[in-house]
Amino acid sequence: MSDPGCPVFLTGMMGSGKTTVAPLLAAAWGAAWVDLDARVARIFGAPVADLLARGEAQFRRHERESLRLLLAEPGFVRRTVVVATGGGVVLDPHNRAAMAAAGRVALLRVPLAELALRLATPAAARARPLLAGTELPARLLELWEQRRSAYEEADVVVDAGGSPQDAVHKLRAALEMRP
Repeated sequence: MSDPGCPVFLTGMMGSGKTTVAPLLAAAWGAAWVDLDARVARIFGAPVADLLARGEAQFRRHERESLRLLLAEPGFVRRTVVVATGGGVVLDPHNRAAMAAAGRVALLRVPLAELALRLATPAAARARPLLAGTELPARLLELWEQRRSAYEEADVVVDAGGSPQDAVHKLRAALEMRP
């Protein structure tokens, strides 16, 4: 088996493990990995939580521009790079099309009840303004319903409800097969 030879975009709900799984998957392939939210924060000069506090629509524009800049980097689309996206990147059809054209898109799917357990900490709430002041399970269901069809456009859907290492194993099995 070998790496896919193109960028791999990890998508999924907040708490699905994208940022945890990305470096592990990249290490398995001897590849680089990128945290798209970290790029947004670096390019636009503020933490994601602060950018979201200024308005989700503006944040989504920043996210789209950060993805565009990443994809425009010389040689990016011709090599294996694992990209941990933000949970809402799929809301923009341009983002979905750009990721699909550049590489492979993988959805890390985790049952909503497990997501609620993973996100039920004060630190998680502070880092995720879209969950602030809401009933967590109901908000996660609302977000899932808004994003479901976009998430399901992924090339690969992997159950990431177990350990990060298990998710990496499943991703490798799915992605190392030529499309």
